[in-house]
Amino acid sequence: MVKHSSPRSRHTPTEIRQIRGFPTSLKLFRMPASKYWYVRMYIPGGPSSGVKKSTRCERIPDAEEFAINWYEERLLEKREYRELGANTFAAYAEKFQEQQKRLIRRGELDAGMLYQDDLKLENDLLPYLGKKHIKQIDYNTIDEFIDELHNERNLAQSTLKKYVILVRKVLKEAEKGGVIDYIPTLPVVKRVDNPRPWFKPDEYQRLLDACRDLRENPPPDTDFSWGELYDFIVFMVHSFLRPSEWKHLQNKHIRFIQDDGIEQLVISVPNPKTKKASGGIDSTTTEVAADIYRKRILKRNDDPNAYLFFDYLKNRERTAPDTISRKFRYLCEHAGLNCDAYGQKHTTYSLRHSSLCFQILKTGGNDLFGLAKNARTSVMMLENFYLRHLSPQLPEFTKQLRTKRILESANP
Repeated sequence: MVKHSSPRSRHTPTEIRQIRGFPTSLKLFRMPASKYWYVRMYIPGGPSSGVKKSTRCERIPDAEEFAINWYEERLLEKREYRELGANTFAAYAEKFQEQQKRLIRRGELDAGMLYQDDLKLENDLLPYLGKKHIKQIDYNTIDEFIDELHNERNLAQSTLKKYVILVRKVLKEAEKGGVIDYIPTLPVVKRVDNPRPWFKPDEYQRLLDACRDLRENPPPDTDFSWGELYDFIVFMVHSFLRPSEWKHLQNKHIRFIQDDGIEQLVISVPNPKTKKASGGIDSTTTEVAADIYRKRILKRNDDPNAYLFFDYLKNRERTAPDTISRKFRYLCEHAGLNCDAYGQKHTTYSLRHSSLCFQILKTGGNDLFGLAKNARTSVMMLENFYLRHLSPQLPEFTKQLRTKRILESANP
């Protein structure tokens, strides 16, 4: 059926023709200034819902055939568009995050882990991979992503490896949903066995001296307690704690013991590296940690539920660790200790690395099994990342430990 419209303008169709057997939204029309038929269609929910196109055909049968083919192509495009929206990397990243939140609510995962994963997703993975179909995530895609991260930000191998692990976790959600049959092979980020950034005995003394200086001469416009940060540093070095563990540490997690007349602490670490929120692991500190805990930390707040450090920072997942990390970086700059000899930046993790190195130096590396058990790591880790790099320097550093004031007084 053909409708003739009055020629009101050159932009008004002179003829409009509906194609029998197809939705009324699919029409052919002809403009006054053209000898060709045009096709117009409307497909809700597609990438281009309302569209029109010249058929380049003068005869109606040819124009109808063109219109039908084009319409079916747009329908397929719509299905692919919908499928893409439900099956992008971003969609399965969201499913992964929801699963992580459920684990946190059940007490099976440390919320700090989700926070770190969220940062990697939002800042790097989603901008790069978010709009890709989950089936497009393969070895080459991730290898290019890792290469770009390395070139632009010079991230450590261990950090790059965490990105690959996170991609694998997102792909696991797609595998569980049946969208992919298996997780593709992903790049293996080779680990470079550089020593962990730690403070050598003389550097550690410089760090403490700088912290005393900031306590006596604090930066303007700040009420931060540099004396409490000093206690934090000493306690961390003599307790083998990881940065992820101190933030939830409360007085109720600590008890005193006597070993051959030497007072020490046993810490029931509330958030072990296994990410389990329950079933704390006992770890024994040195006498220095016990001394500073009794004489300074308990006097600050002896409530069993009080956090050992910076109790006033109530958000223990973000505000507390972020604040201490920021202040510690400022302290390292003040001490001229931003990086180690390998160019690796010092962070609060350097305190744990220092505690392990100091203990190896004190024992000559003769009790790695006992140290590994107490520090909740492995003998292999101690050998690869600590002992192997310390061995040539053991005599020199051991002498420094014995001659310098490394075992701090509780009254800085």
